[in-house]
Amino acid sequence: MNKSYLIVPLVLLTIFAVTYNNSLKEMHAREIVNQEKAVKIKLEEKKRKDEVELKATADAKRRQEERDAEDLKKQAKKQAEYDDAMKSLRDQTADYTTQAAKLTKEITDLEAQIAQNRNAKENLIRENLELSKTVELTKINRRNAELEIQRTIEMVAKKLNDNSIAVPPPPPPPVAAK
Repeated sequence: MNKSYLIVPLVLLTIFAVTYNNSLKEMHAREIVNQEKAVKIKLEEKKRKDEVELKATADAKRRQEERDAEDLKKQAKKQAEYDDAMKSLRDQTADYTTQAAKLTKEITDLEAQIAQNRNAKENLIRENLELSKTVELTKINRRNAELEIQRTIEMVAKKLNDNSIAVPPPPPPPVAAK
């Protein structure tokens, strides 16, 4: 049997395994980078929220001191403005938390979709390899059958040549002239 039938698939399988492992490493590295980016974004949002809350608190204190200095009429007006500002901050905070929850849900959905796509890809690769294996085995069986037919024909031809029945009789001796 030809050695290339074993060597070529083994070489191709090795190349595939190396490529597949490299691709997996790259996908894991990208996934880690994406997770780090998500953590950085969350930390930056938290810092920004803290700064907004600190600024809002400082602004509220400053306005409170101004209201204490002014008369009762201005104090009531300033209190209403303060309440409106706090309400808008709470609304903004609620908006940010809903956006964060929405983004978190999108992340989990995308991760599930990635896992599903990976499984589908692996199934397709496995199916492709099985079909390639079937095709190669069919080619090998066909070649073996052809060799067996050739061997049988050669054997039958040799037996016919060796057999005296297949050999025509010698021509009759020439008649001697008188």
